[in-house]
Amino acid sequence: MARRIAISTLNASTIDILNTIRQNASYQYQSLVPEVEKSTDIPRVGEVLYGYPALANEFINALVTRIASVRIKSATFNNAYAELKKGYLEFGETVEEAFVQIAKAREFSAEKAESRELKRTLPDVKTAFHAMNWRVQYPITIQDEDLRTAFLDMNGVQDLIAKIVDSVTTANEYDEYLLFKYLMIKAITKGKMFPVSVDTTDIKNAGIKFRGTSNNLIFMNTKYNESGVHTTTAKDDQYIFMDSDFNAQYDIGVLASAFNMDKADFMGKLKLIDDWTSFDNDRFDVIRANSDMIEEVTQEELSLMSDVIAVLVDKEWFQVYDNMYKMTEKYVASGMYWNYFLNIWKTVSSSPFSNAVVFVKSTVNMTSPDALILKVLDKNVDDQNNYTFSFSVTPQKHDETTGEFIPLNSTLSPTQYKFIQTEAATQNGVAIHPYGAIMFNSGTISSYDNVLLTVEINNVEYRAEESLNPDWTVQTHILFIPQS
Repeated sequence: MARRIAISTLNASTIDILNTIRQNASYQYQSLVPEVEKSTDIPRVGEVLYGYPALANEFINALVTRIASVRIKSATFNNAYAELKKGYLEFGETVEEAFVQIAKAREFSAEKAESRELKRTLPDVKTAFHAMNWRVQYPITIQDEDLRTAFLDMNGVQDLIAKIVDSVTTANEYDEYLLFKYLMIKAITKGKMFPVSVDTTDIKNAGIKFRGTSNNLIFMNTKYNESGVHTTTAKDDQYIFMDSDFNAQYDIGVLASAFNMDKADFMGKLKLIDDWTSFDNDRFDVIRANSDMIEEVTQEELSLMSDVIAVLVDKEWFQVYDNMYKMTEKYVASGMYWNYFLNIWKTVSSSPFSNAVVFVKSTVNMTSPDALILKVLDKNVDDQNNYTFSFSVTPQKHDETTGEFIPLNSTLSPTQYKFIQTEAATQNGVAIHPYGAIMFNSGTISSYDNVLLTVEINNVEYRAEESLNPDWTVQTHILFIPQS
């Protein structure tokens, strides 16, 4: 279970810190390092530590692991986005998110009661797995000279702690900010957020759309989430992201009114983004070169983001967990310095079952893909000739120069797809799962020519150009064309 890290502040003075370390130190440390009673005693501690490398190492380790690390941990897990993170996972690397669809009603019938009494009605349960996918390390170096200057004034040790903490927390907070921004950019440009068009010729139109959409989210609906499940988002769970320039055009009172909140409550739900059209790819170039934790945010995606006004999400849409916080250290005798390494592991993902809306300019052309490519991901055949296929779906666009279809990597249009159980499929005993799996027995199909798989995206039906074929193998690609 995820838990929150308590926020802590450093109220102790340099004298308190030095005496606390001494009280918990080894016998040798206590016998050689004097207790500090007044500020003039501080330099005496520095003189002893600087003359005994073993004691200096004990002091630095205590300072970092007992005091600085607590401050780092507090800042790391309780930053500006703390309320959108899900907490700290002490065990496990994968989070399973389960969503149970609402039950369907049926008519009451006394005549059917006997046959229904013991019949099972299984719930429609959907799951998503969020795996730990962010493992980074922040190095800190403390030199002998840093230790010497820490004992020159009353605030020296506190300044040293601040130097250590700021070195890693500022880096981590900026990276975490980029990861939240990354999740939204990728979801928007992959068509995973529901787009709402806004006429920006009058700034008041945006407020009207904000209010209407916010109101709609409190009612049961399927169109505002990636998986198309029946769900709602209460007002208190709605968060809106705006870039700084667009937000400056609005009076906070007007925005708060649009969401039916007072100013104080609304300010807690408003999150600012510097802008939607830039991303610090250079920050993660080393990570991209050595792992697949994060993709580059392409210029094509950023060009699409220029049409984005704001984003409205359920707080559960962000599935961000802290998995590990660990400080390790090494003294480098040849260079007379200490190297500390802060290791941060996270789960960075989004929920397909939570509502997420992107507001875009009305000038955006929300066109559906020109075609779809289905790829066979898995094939299974048992001894009874029961076949099971699973597929992935990739939207395509038509290249007018070559006349070929190529992957549509970036789009603001919805790409949520659903496989259709057609009448021909039913007649031939082919069971079709809405999200990309089919099952059939080869003995029940009279003619494969009659079974053409159909997929629906954004109310547009796409039909396979070739009939169902039991000889399909893993990696087989099938082209689907939209039906007029």
